[in-house]
Amino acid sequence: MVGRFFDVFERGWAVTKGRADDSSQVVPDFKEGIKNDVAEIKFLIHDLRVEGFFNEILHYHVTLNTDLEIYNIEQAQVLHWADVQELKSKLSALRRVFQDYSNAVKSFSPDRTVLLLGRRYVDIIHEACHLILSPLWGRSDQVLTFLPEDARSVRSRRHYRNCISWLYGVHLRIAAFRAESIDPGLKEEFDVADDIRDFTQDVVRGYVVEKSDARVELQLGRLDSAVVVGRRPRFRRMYFNLVRNAVDAMKGRRAGVVRVSVVVEGDRAALHVSDDGVGMPAEKIQQLLADRQTLDGEVHSLGFVFVRQTLAEFGGEMAVESTIGKGTTITLRLPYLKDKILVHDPAYQSKYRLPEKYRTLPVEPDAAQKSSAGATTAAAPDAAPVPKQEAAAGASTAGERAFGRLLFEAYRKSRAQFPGCIFAMAVTEGNRVEMFTHKPYERDFNISHEDLSPTYYQATYRGRIEEDELKAPVVILKPPQTIGEYFDFKDVDEADRAPDRFAQMVRDEGIRIARKLIATGLDAKIGVTLGSASQFFPASPEFHGTEPFPLELLARQKLSAGEG
Repeated sequence: MVGRFFDVFERGWAVTKGRADDSSQVVPDFKEGIKNDVAEIKFLIHDLRVEGFFNEILHYHVTLNTDLEIYNIEQAQVLHWADVQELKSKLSALRRVFQDYSNAVKSFSPDRTVLLLGRRYVDIIHEACHLILSPLWGRSDQVLTFLPEDARSVRSRRHYRNCISWLYGVHLRIAAFRAESIDPGLKEEFDVADDIRDFTQDVVRGYVVEKSDARVELQLGRLDSAVVVGRRPRFRRMYFNLVRNAVDAMKGRRAGVVRVSVVVEGDRAALHVSDDGVGMPAEKIQQLLADRQTLDGEVHSLGFVFVRQTLAEFGGEMAVESTIGKGTTITLRLPYLKDKILVHDPAYQSKYRLPEKYRTLPVEPDAAQKSSAGATTAAAPDAAPVPKQEAAAGASTAGERAFGRLLFEAYRKSRAQFPGCIFAMAVTEGNRVEMFTHKPYERDFNISHEDLSPTYYQATYRGRIEEDELKAPVVILKPPQTIGEYFDFKDVDEADRAPDRFAQMVRDEGIRIARKLIATGLDAKIGVTLGSASQFFPASPEFHGTEPFPLELLARQKLSAGEG
């Protein structure tokens, strides 16, 4: 029965001619034969990472249906519930097939069986994505218009759209994988810098935000143009594996940064991916760089095997630098076509990019911001940002005295299962607050700094107040992310813009913010973890670790100028 189904099923997938099923042969790189097919399906399944996103989609639609019931929108509730039931059935089948596939891999089943079950699992993922992405399913955009702005499903709409964006990327990756099976030798020329920029914007950044609960930032640094030759979808999957591993390395940390850059070095384009994670010992690095003789019986830990094989296909080399407790940098050096410049062709690029409606996720202002109709106040419980132009004219003394107290009160009043408060703040060299916004965590609502302050998202200090393992409040503080936007926000002349100036200004502003928070009611003893501390406070090793330090320690630092 399995053999007959395999024959029928395989006609829906392209198979490279001349492959032999020799399960006893060990082929280290799995470049041909059924072992190659099995390795490729394992790599793809390892990369898709869809289960959590499917669950989030289902949870959102169950919440939406509950809101429709609460607000007596009966006809829409009946229609929407039918869609929810259809998705539940599809995801139930998905879980069963994944369990069958996982058991087959772990029990060293024959290659043909593993391949059959793996392909069935990928097909059901593709069908589930197609269902969710269909404009005729779910009808959430239309249904939401019947609900008030404080409904849970309305407030969590942006999180839902992030998940939708990720699943659209999964849909595209499966399509690309199938195209590769038809013509595995197909290669093309593409610019590494442009591709990383696009893929990060479309897919990777959303994954990092959702996977890390917005605690990890993905920063794109220098991106030198370099045209390489190879299979573009595989390059993207290789890059995603590196970012995903970097995010995993910071699991459990309150703040972290993944930095990505492309630097041309002689005849190589060096792709650097760095993290602030736990680091790796020398033996682990050697394991990552060593050849693995077999993938039999494996479901996890396939990422670096795929990276090595794809890198070899591009003719590149890999280097790993790591320090325990401080982080890891992985560098891929790829040969590139010197003096080759690609002319931008939107039609050519479109098959690799998400459609605009999935790529652009509008930030919905919350009810408090809408009701204020532009009039802002730092004393409101859900205060909107203090506009820069208003602050320049001078904020009220009473408002300024409230900042620290407002943050702590918002944290205490949070209705979330794990209480907290998110905020963004900017303080001028004249010690004037020019931007301040905050919001407590709410039940069933995953808010990010981009939601809170979309205009100045990457140009201000951002932070959170949360509970630690002992239920004590801790501040997580993140410096500004983008040099250009920071200088624009601060109105710095073009002639005065330089990396050293950026580092000095950000350092001093962090000190002034700490002082302002203490002066306006936040406990000086509250613990703080500081993102990118080694970059902006290189001479203060007490800030570099993962253990919180007192806020007053940051406030006592000397400014770069003007203090004895």
